[in-house]
Amino acid sequence: MSTEAATLIPDIKDTSENAEIEDVNNDDYVDMTFTKEVRQATKDVHKLTDVLVNAKFAIALSDDEVWYDGLLVFYELYKFFETHLPESLLPKELHRVAAFERDFAYFYGADWKKSYEPRPAVKEYLAHLEKVAAKSQVLLFAFAFQMYMALMSGGQLLQKKRMIARKLWIFPKDNAEQEEQQRQAEADAAAATAKAAATAADDGITENDLRARPMPVQVTISQVGCEATYFPVRIATLKIKLRRIFNEVYGKLNEEERAEFIEESRNVFRMNIKLLRTVKGVNRANLKKLAIAVVFIAGIYVAIKLAVK
Repeated sequence: MSTEAATLIPDIKDTSENAEIEDVNNDDYVDMTFTKEVRQATKDVHKLTDVLVNAKFAIALSDDEVWYDGLLVFYELYKFFETHLPESLLPKELHRVAAFERDFAYFYGADWKKSYEPRPAVKEYLAHLEKVAAKSQVLLFAFAFQMYMALMSGGQLLQKKRMIARKLWIFPKDNAEQEEQQRQAEADAAAATAKAAATAADDGITENDLRARPMPVQVTISQVGCEATYFPVRIATLKIKLRRIFNEVYGKLNEEERAEFIEESRNVFRMNIKLLRTVKGVNRANLKKLAIAVVFIAGIYVAIKLAVK
């Protein structure tokens, strides 16, 4: 659960980012000067987050327990942003809390909140956000900007990779119930996508517009249990909108205020690293899949040796 949030996950430079539009007369043009300034100032701590994610989660993310626990550690943060920032700083089309909660209800059950308690690292993070919010909404926006950009960048790639890994995983599922859940999720996907397309139609977005996006730009099908990373609105459009807000906010800051903004932007990555280390089931999932793969490969090797005798 690079910035991809934040980064929750590694920052992926998708086609929309690589092709930054230079024509200032184009409606999609966004001046990247301020964005690049902050990106450069956070480059070192951002890289540490990327290394941790790639080292710990590359194999484990296809494991449901790991994926949903990863979302759970970041859930309270998005909830905080969406209850403490005005729409002028955080447009409602970016809000994710309801989608997170639907994913949790799918995996943990409808009563998941009854047994849910934020872990100590999350409480520590929230305490820091409380202090930041009390001081300045602009500094809180420094966190929100990184976190939502993360979800719209690395979050898209990780979800895509996870979905592909689950389809390509050649070993048996844990039990028949998981198989049935997966079949049901796939059966519901078309209906969910059609519903999203109907909702987006009011904004002039067609069903083809939702589906026809190359990986990893956008998760285009809202599978049951995968809503946290699904945006019915074109992600490139959302990024442009958020960057324009960032430019307006950051552009008005003096030198001292910019230094504070950058420091809190760095804190996003530092504190996210602490949260990522609390995600449950990572080592178990990695060892399990590694062990199964080793047994499988060994079996193939033995079969080949016997065949050539």
